[in-house]
Formats: sequence, C-alpha cells, structure tokens
Amino acid sequence: MELIKIYKGSLVDARELHQFLEVKRDFSTWIKGRIKRYDFEEGNDYTTAHRFGGAVHKGGGHNKIDYALTLNMAKELAMVENNEKGREARRYFIKAEETLRELSDNKRLSAFAKLEVTKEKLLSNIINLGGSKNDFIQIDTNGRRVLFNGSPLPDEELPRVLMLSRDLASEMTNLNLKDGEHTVDEVHELNKTNHLGVRQYIIESTGKMPENLPREKNIKTIKGKKKLDE
Repeated sequence: MELIKIYKGSLVDARELHQFLEVKRDFSTWIKGRIKRYDFEEGNDYTTAHRFGGAVHKGGGHNKIDYALTLNMAKELAMVENNEKGREARRYFIKAEETLRELSDNKRLSAFAKLEVTKEKLLSNIINLGGSKNDFIQIDTNGRRVLFNGSPLPDEELPRVLMLSRDLASEMTNLNLKDGEHTVDEVHELNKTNHLGVRQYIIESTGKMPENLPREKNIKTIKGKKKLDE
C-alpha cells in the first residue's frame, strides 16, 4: 500500500509528507525550520523546484517552492515528529529502502552473470586461437587496468554501470574476433583498445573517472548469488 508517493524511485515530495504527518505548522515554516535545525544540505538531502511532481498542492501556486527529499531525509523528518504518523511513515520509508536495495542487488546480479558469460566466451575464443587460460587472464586483467587507469578493480565489487561497461568492452572484443584470424597478441591489443574506448565514453558522459566511482558490496556475498554458481 502506497502511503506517500515516491517519485523516480527515491524522492519524496515534502508537501505530501507534511500533509501525511498532519503537522500543525504551515508548510514553509516547518520545512525551513527542519532544514536549519538538522543541518540538511541542498543538493545532498533535498532539491528545490516549482510544483514538484506536477501536483498543485492546497494553498500552493505556481510560485510556491516545493522540496524533493531523499528517502533518508524523509525518514529522518518522519522520525523527529515523534508521533504515530511519523513512526508509520518511517517504517514505510525503511521498507521502501529495502525494496530499492533488493532491486539494485538483483540488477547487479544480472549484470554480473552476463559479464561472466561474456568472459567465458572470450576465454573460448582465445583458446580457439591457440592461446591458454593464462593468456585470457592476462588479457582480461590488462583490459581492466586500462578501464581503471592502472588499478584492475575486481568485477565482483563494481557498481552495475561498470559491470555493464566491462561487459560491453569484452563483448566488443568477441565481436572483433569474428572478423577473421587473429593472434593472441592482437587480441590483447584489441581488448585494451575496447576498454579504453569505454573508459573515455564514461568520462565524457558523466565527468567522472571509472576508478573514482564507489565500489559496492562483493556481489558473491549477496543473497541469491548461489543461483549464479549452480
């Protein structure tokens, strides 16, 4: 049951939360007071917008400022109300966070499984060219070094976007090998080139270095990983 609408999977309209909590103070006084008292930061904990979520709130017009809250901020605001409505909202947000984590884990598991299949395909292609498993390990490791500018981060700890990036670079190498005969040394260079291309795309698209994106919990420790090993 949806007590309070969650926008874009992780944002809460502060006006809707204010209404649900049945706060006696007017919205503007309440939200500004909470922000100041608990040191919430714009850009990290909330963003401001006009008519967030597309709704016209009671007492609000086009020039009224709305606040889009993170789930963490919404949960804290609910908690400090210290009443049954606040406790109900807090439990609801905790459950929403758990659901989001489960969805994120499932997507990472799928991305990791796909990457493992692509790597197995690359190993097979290398062996068919007369190479060995050690050749594959060296080729794959050096591809990771290129992607992460010298530090071959483990696939198991990558966020989903980097798992997908690794999969794309490795799959591109597999596709290159369909063009004709190649030596193991050529595969080595192809794989480094493909990982470099993906690295440059990430930097251009996000303004961030792949090696600076936060690492996540080892995928092999996440519940459900057993299915990938069966």
